[in-house]
Amino acid sequence: MERPLRVLIVARQAMARAGLRGLIALRDDLLLAGQRARFRELEELGQDQPPDVVLASWDPANADEVAALEAAAARTPVVLVGDIPTPRDLQAVLRAGVRGFLLADASPDDVSTGLHCAHRGLLVLDPVLARTLATVGAAGSAAGAEGEEPLTEREREVLDLMALGLPNKTIAARLGISEHTVKFHVGSVMAKLGAASRTEAVTHAIRQGLLAL
Repeated sequence: MERPLRVLIVARQAMARAGLRGLIALRDDLLLAGQRARFRELEELGQDQPPDVVLASWDPANADEVAALEAAAARTPVVLVGDIPTPRDLQAVLRAGVRGFLLADASPDDVSTGLHCAHRGLLVLDPVLARTLATVGAAGSAAGAEGEEPLTEREREVLDLMALGLPNKTIAARLGISEHTVKFHVGSVMAKLGAASRTEAVTHAIRQGLLAL
């Protein structure tokens, strides 16, 4: 069994930190590595046992910390969780290097899977946010610019099965991965292709030569 993922939480409000701590405590595959109120406090962390990933509560009041967030994301994968952000805020945090954004109603399984995917270098977006990027022209954004971040091998496999019209559960069974992981791969594919739906993602992929007719 792999060791638990060491997770550092960042949240300005004590109640939010308590909620994230409780979520991590529910999972055997996650281990609390510490907590901070602000991203700028991460500069004080020692390097003896750095966290594997940062899980942070995000709200508009954190906007003044984008620079500190960018510095943190350059060292450790950062996944944000919060209410649906404005398109401008979402694009700003993705440009800052954030590896994921989950909505506040994400389940513990979704959060755990998202953290593990981000730790492996994948982009983790709730499908709702992937559609948000597409509707504001995400093809020119940091997360969706054509050629800027190509599809991974796994994302191409998911895309091939999406093109067959298969649901997430069937795709998960075909690839031997969890349904939660499939959901994040689908969201990432949609974001990278600038698509607002699965059908649109397949259409864009065909136009770009990523899928054969």
